[in-house]
Amino acid sequence: MKNYHRGAIYSLTEKLFKMLSQLLSLTLMARVLSPEDLGQLLYCFALVSIFLFLNQLGLDTLLVKKILDNRNEKHSLIWHTLVARFISALLCIMAINAIGMLFVDSSKREILFIISLYHLFLPFSTFEWYFQAEGKGELAAKGLIAGQVCSLAFRLYGIFFDPSLEVFALAYIIEVAIPATVYLYFTHNSSVSLMAPLSITKMKSLVSEAMPLLITGAVILLYMKVDQIMLGAMVGEKEVAYYVAATRLSEAWYFVGLTLIGIYFPKIIETLNNNGIDAYHKEIVAKGRLLNIFAITLAVCTTLLASPIVNILYGDSYADSANVLSFTIWAVPFVYIGSISTKMYVIAGKELHILYRGICGLLFNIFLNLILIQKLGSTGAAISTLASQFIASYLINCISNHDKVFSIQSKILLFK
Repeated sequence: MKNYHRGAIYSLTEKLFKMLSQLLSLTLMARVLSPEDLGQLLYCFALVSIFLFLNQLGLDTLLVKKILDNRNEKHSLIWHTLVARFISALLCIMAINAIGMLFVDSSKREILFIISLYHLFLPFSTFEWYFQAEGKGELAAKGLIAGQVCSLAFRLYGIFFDPSLEVFALAYIIEVAIPATVYLYFTHNSSVSLMAPLSITKMKSLVSEAMPLLITGAVILLYMKVDQIMLGAMVGEKEVAYYVAATRLSEAWYFVGLTLIGIYFPKIIETLNNNGIDAYHKEIVAKGRLLNIFAITLAVCTTLLASPIVNILYGDSYADSANVLSFTIWAVPFVYIGSISTKMYVIAGKELHILYRGICGLLFNIFLNLILIQKLGSTGAAISTLASQFIASYLINCISNHDKVFSIQSKILLFK
């Protein structure tokens, strides 16, 4: 158990460092790149990252479970997962650049190609899942932190000495290439064998079994990136820069609430097991209200100070980001109660509700984007994000109100 606690501390440290380094990088890049160039870079990365679900093949959770269930098969499972993901990575690179022929300006397709090579190194994250299964999460976190440090250093080099899109594109590759190298070093020292016989049938079986998780991953990634893709395609990459500059600030606060929910929910589950369903619900409402007070206070303060915050961090060129931030920051309370409801559905064994909710939110977001982006640009995308979060995280739960999820969320939000 001590290993898992140590791994959790390393993981939290890595996530915090990633959040801060990305915010620092974006803030400084906004000072040396025009909104058009920064928007093009972010748009290309959004196109690349939307294929992450296809690279992972939904095998992240499944591989951990299978290794825990079949320790003797772990080398074979890792090998088959790696091969399947390398094949998928090549398909991703081809698909990304084919799409780029349609949606990316010819002068920027080289940038898209460079960033698309990001996918070649992602299959090595299979070793992250192996480390988690072995209770060695700190090894995965060390690799990720090394990648963040090196990519931050490379971006700082670009910012101060060579502020070109090619340098910043290469930083994305460094971010995944360094962890891959670290993982290979760790696995070499732990005598992980990657020379197990390869079975196409076994590989197909793994991918087939993970298909529901792959679909869920696709929905989540589309939900996260669809605003940037639609902005770039409908009104230009400059609006992408305004949007991402603002959402990076509001999404930074997701970390606080989601981390606290993750830390305290095991204790809440103990309340359910020891004291029954009523005590469990009361505990969720009590903790949820504290988070809601924090989120609403944060949203009010940020809305009032949006313009000076954006001006200090990004400069006058990104003044339009203040309007975006004034809307996206209000998504924070709904993200928090959405995470609470997700935990409740998992505990109740109703994971499909999470998928259906995500699909509804995604479709509603796309529908609103089609209406609002053409008229309002990045601000329209921000309004769509807030509205879809309200529906997907809260309102849709009133249809079934399974396990009193909607009632509990209402008590948290409305202080009833």
